[in-house]
Amino acid sequence: MLATTAQANSFVDDSSLNIELRNHFHERGSKQKNNHDDSSSQWAQAIRADYSSGYFENIVGIDINAYYALKLGASNIDSNTNPGVLPVDTKGDSSSYGKTGYAIKFNLMDNGVAKYGRMQLDTPLINDSDSRALPSMTEAFYADYNYMGLSVFGVWATKGNAKTRAGYDKYQTIDDKAKINDEAVKSFGGSYDFGNGLDLSAAYAQQEDFAKKYLTEVNYAASVGEVDLSAGAQYGQVASDGLMNDLLKANSLDKKMSAWGVKVGAEVAQASFGLAYTKVKKNDISLRVDGEELLSDSYAIGWMGGSDDTGYFGYNSIQYSDFNKNGQKAIGLSAGYDFTGLVDGLSANAVYVTSDYKTTDGKTLDEKEYNLSLKYAVPQIEGLTAQLRYAKNTAENNGQKDTVVKDTRFIVKYNIAVF
Repeated sequence: MLATTAQANSFVDDSSLNIELRNHFHERGSKQKNNHDDSSSQWAQAIRADYSSGYFENIVGIDINAYYALKLGASNIDSNTNPGVLPVDTKGDSSSYGKTGYAIKFNLMDNGVAKYGRMQLDTPLINDSDSRALPSMTEAFYADYNYMGLSVFGVWATKGNAKTRAGYDKYQTIDDKAKINDEAVKSFGGSYDFGNGLDLSAAYAQQEDFAKKYLTEVNYAASVGEVDLSAGAQYGQVASDGLMNDLLKANSLDKKMSAWGVKVGAEVAQASFGLAYTKVKKNDISLRVDGEELLSDSYAIGWMGGSDDTGYFGYNSIQYSDFNKNGQKAIGLSAGYDFTGLVDGLSANAVYVTSDYKTTDGKTLDEKEYNLSLKYAVPQIEGLTAQLRYAKNTAENNGQKDTVVKDTRFIVKYNIAVF
């Protein structure tokens, strides 16, 4: 009886409940090549509850998530300027919405976890985004294990849920008989920390009849006097699979695409600086079926079906653009400062990326973007932060006026640790 009570107490005593109140305002404006200005905005108040239990008998537990975003305002929503904070119907009207998540989890000898349910994934080649009022989520089996400096993970994802979706959609592909099949995204990988500042990682993912993806990365960090230095390099590849491979082969198109990048960084006292270079290898993979684009020649992000919200891994992927167009070469500069001691809780960051790429007719086009961010963590109220983010992206058009997109976000978060 005493043992059972202790086991039950562990399930309860090690539980946590966190509630986040997130107010998210987002405005996006685009000046198109026809010289027409479009602008739209969405404003939402989100309440997010995350419950995580302890382990009963140090073996099994549960996670439960409940999220709701209340529409406070929206205007002029169209396909060019949709901020992606709230769902938008065919008439262009925004609406409130909610979503839930859950998972049953198993403790792996206190060194990892195995769980199944609807959750937020954060793995290199299939992951979820939390950049709006509510996050995207994935229905999947997930496991990870850590021993010494080695960390490994595995994912079997069957359904996806985009940031502005309430429901979950199946990952699906089309086979060589034009049949739509439920096709999970499978991924595994790992990393090793050598304990001397060097870290190596690799990941693999596949969805049959669509693609196989690979990503490798190396990072190194060291201190020289009072300066903290870091460097990293990554290489990613996408190879077509099944029907997609057959279609590309039949059209005499490339069946693989690749991208790589390098970066260096330095932190001196309260200041930080960074430099990154990325490149997408030139390819001819643009594929259309019945007039619809099935696969573009930009580096393939995400998976087929599933309302997938997987993000791009590139070092120069910033607020608006991923800088992953076909053949695109990009250089990024960043600088940040923590104002602790002058204005406690205030930090600022700036990023500038400039790039170029060649069109199919051989003309070189430019794209550039700068981001500015101010964040303030209110010292007097634990868990309360406010952040202002601004981006301006300018993309050259082939023989026409540049397209200019301005993206502004104001986000206030208040995290409450209930227990």
